Amino acid sequence: MLGAAISLAALAGVVLWALHQEPPTLPDSPSRLTALAAAIAVYLAGCAARGERWLALLRHNGVRPGRADVHGLVAVGYLGNNILPARAGDALRVVFLAPRANTDARTVIGTIVAERVLDLALLVGLFVVLAFGVLGGIDVPSGRLGSAALLGLAVVAALAVAAVVLWRRGHWRRAIDFLAPMGAATMRMRGRHGAALVAWSLLVWGLEWGAWWLTAQAAGLGLGVLDVGYLMGLATIFVLVPSGPGYVGTFDAALIFGLHALGYSGAAVLSYLLLLRFVIAVPITLLGLVALASRFGGIARMRAAVRAG
Repeated sequence: MLGAAISLAALAGVVLWALHQEPPTLPDSPSRLTALAAAIAVYLAGCAARGERWLALLRHNGVRPGRADVHGLVAVGYLGNNILPARAGDALRVVFLAPRANTDARTVIGTIVAERVLDLALLVGLFVVLAFGVLGGIDVPSGRLGSAALLGLAVVAALAVAAVVLWRRGHWRRAIDFLAPMGAATMRMRGRHGAALVAWSLLVWGLEWGAWWLTAQAAGLGLGVLDVGYLMGLATIFVLVPSGPGYVGTFDAALIFGLHALGYSGAAVLSYLLLLRFVIAVPITLLGLVALASRFGGIARMRAAVRAG
């Protein structure tokens, strides 16, 4: 409910802003249509790279799923996250994969947690380097938001220290033992395995970076390559805020803020926002629907999985 309320508030602000802009322009020339098609293809290639990274995580943690199941569930995960609240797509991945791979759900959850750690570390680092280094002087979220983020990290660190102290004193040992498999995949990201995962993550986000840049070309927005990296990192900061399905409202606010900071405004920003939403949501959601219907039991099974999760 909190996520839905935040999304509605952010979306209302985005709609209010959009109503005061000129109508957006959609691709209408061969070059811009080609750029849009290329953006979709590159984004889907990034989704395939995500599937390979997840497969590497699963296998390193003793799970032996089928490659087709893993790639299909990546698409199903996008489907769930884009149309259901509370990142239900991740729950679908767990509920569908655990019985097929004959493994514990906590182990699968652990690999998804490891994915999030990789993505967050890479993109927050990218934002910091570009916003405060390469693109020095560019606008960043207000000091109040930054202070809140630092306070949140401090609280998390304090809770972690308290949990360790209590565990050493014999308290919460049963809970820690239960949760340990969920952190095991992250703790094992070292050596050659860790290097391989970092390489996969760089490929995933390099392809997504390319898709965002190609979408800008399709929208007629002359974004530079580094500008796109700044937008990606900024969007990551914004989507940490609880929100509704598909980060509706918060993601859009991040793009508008970032593009204004880069000196873009008006119809061009609205065009890019709409096209990027299409590129990163529609094709992969449709593929997820096909995978769900053909391989994982259809909508009825998804509803049952959500209730079970």
